[in-house]
Amino acid sequence: MRRCAVTRELVPKITGALKGKIGDGSRAATVVQAAGALEPILEEAVRKRPSRLGLLGLKSAHILAGLALEDDRSNRLLEDIGKGSSIGIAFVDLADFVAYTERNGDDAAIGVVNTLADIVESAIRPPKGQLVKRLGDGFLLAFPSASQAIRGAITIRDRAMQRRRSGMSLPLMVRIAVHAGEPLIEQDDLLGHDVNLTARLLDKCAPGEVVVSGAAKDLAARRLRKVEFGPPRDVKIRGLAGRVTIFTADP
Repeated sequence: MRRCAVTRELVPKITGALKGKIGDGSRAATVVQAAGALEPILEEAVRKRPSRLGLLGLKSAHILAGLALEDDRSNRLLEDIGKGSSIGIAFVDLADFVAYTERNGDDAAIGVVNTLADIVESAIRPPKGQLVKRLGDGFLLAFPSASQAIRGAITIRDRAMQRRRSGMSLPLMVRIAVHAGEPLIEQDDLLGHDVNLTARLLDKCAPGEVVVSGAAKDLAARRLRKVEFGPPRDVKIRGLAGRVTIFTADP
C-alpha cells in the first residue's frame, strides 16, 4: 500500500516538473534538465518515506545528470575539432586480439583492452584528441589536425611498447592508422568515407606500426620535423576502387 501511495504522490509532481523543465535544446541538455527536475522530488520522497527505492531513484538522478553532462561536453569537443578545414582521424587496435582472447579467455582480453584504453586516453590529451568511440579492441580518435593525429598515434604506439617490454598487462602490440579528411560529424560520432578509409588502413598495419595516408602526411609533414616517414607504398584498400599511398611514421 505504501508504494501505491508514493506512486500516487510522485507521478503528478514528476509530470508537472518535466513539463516545466524540458525545452527544445539538445538531447543531452534535455536529460540534464529532466534529472534536475526529478532530484528535489526524489529528495522529498526519501525524507517522507525512506526506502531503498527512493535512495535508488535519487542516485539514478545524479548518475543520469553526470552521464548527460559528459556526453554534452564530448559533443562540444568534437564540434570544436570539426571547425578546421580537415580533421585528423586515427584508428587504434590490438594485433592478434582474437587469437589472444581464444587462448586466454574473455576476462584477460578485457583487462588488455582496458590497459590500452588508459594509454589512449592519456596520450591524446596533449595533442587535443578526442576518443570518439570504442569498438571491441578498437578505438576511433579525432584530432584538430593531421599533425596532431600523427603525434598522438606515435605516443600511443611508444607507450604501448613500453608497457609490453615491462610486462605491465599489455602482452599484445598495437596497430594504428592515421588519415585526414572532412568526415560527417553526427553529435558524438564521425561518419563517412574518410572514417571508412582510416579503418581499412588498419589492414595494412603490421604489429607495432603507425601507418599514415598520403593525405595526412602531406598536411602534416611541415609541422613534424622530428618524425621520419618510410618510403611510399601504393596499396589496394578493400572495398575501394583505386589505390592509396601510405607511409610508415617513426619518431
